[in-house]
Amino acid sequence: MWTMHKSLAPKTLMVPMTPDRPARLALRVAGQMARELGSRLILAYVSTEPGHMEQVGFKLESIDEIRDRLEGAMGAIIQEELGDQPHEAVASVNERADGIVALARTHGVDLIVLETRPRSLLERVFTPSVSAKVVQHAPCAVLVLPEERPE
Repeated sequence: MWTMHKSLAPKTLMVPMTPDRPARLALRVAGQMARELGSRLILAYVSTEPGHMEQVGFKLESIDEIRDRLEGAMGAIIQEELGDQPHEAVASVNERADGIVALARTHGVDLIVLETRPRSLLERVFTPSVSAKVVQHAPCAVLVLPEERPE
């Protein structure tokens, strides 16, 4: 167990999540930190998909609908990692790194806890790292954890 002077403790933590990358380790670490430090915990869902098309014209899902859909899809993982620990859920439709940074600014986040994943050679060459971009542009500290791998 570690201790931190209360004035240095982050008051608001945020864990970015997507259905394809549930960030179990980041959830676990941020949940423990929030419990021990009495911090606010935000789960951030950033989707690059603007929504769905309805039969009559184009209708974008509201941010609330996106958040609810994603939280529902990941509810079992959230329950498993956080139990009944209080948390808030926020959502954004944006490029992932930009959305994470924007949500951190909007919600006064002091620490972003995110999880990386191994990237293929093609991904490293042709697509920028979300983690690296978040670290470069975040308005707060960023804790980057390696993806938890099954033993």
